[in-house]
Amino acid sequence: MENATKALIIAAAILIAIVLISLGVYVLGIGQESINNADMSEQEITTFNAKFESYDGDNVMGSKVNALLNTIATNNRSEGTDGRQVELDQSGTIKSTDEKAKTGKAYDVELNEDPTTGLITSITIKEKTANP
Repeated sequence: MENATKALIIAAAILIAIVLISLGVYVLGIGQESINNADMSEQEITTFNAKFESYDGDNVMGSKVNALLNTIATNNRSEGTDGRQVELDQSGTIKSTDEKAKTGKAYDVELNEDPTTGLITSITIKEKTANP
């Protein structure tokens, strides 16, 4: 009887140890994720967005849109797959950085920010149509 009690106490201690270790690993994982996705300072957000804000607006000429497309492609290459990628909105006229805008045309460029981070995450580029 005494041996059975000791065995149950040892089993309970081992079970508690396993639970505590699992909890520690879980908390460590959450902490590491938080570190990897740490909020950027306002200065970093402003600096990131500034690369694109000069292209925002109506009646942006095609040559300037082409410069924006190059800026997006450069940003996406330098940020890597886990970085802050900027995508082209598929509802726009230009849907890929591989496309080129017509230099004689005007475009509407709209920057779309993530509401939680304030970072520009997508850009909509639509060709302006001539009014009849």
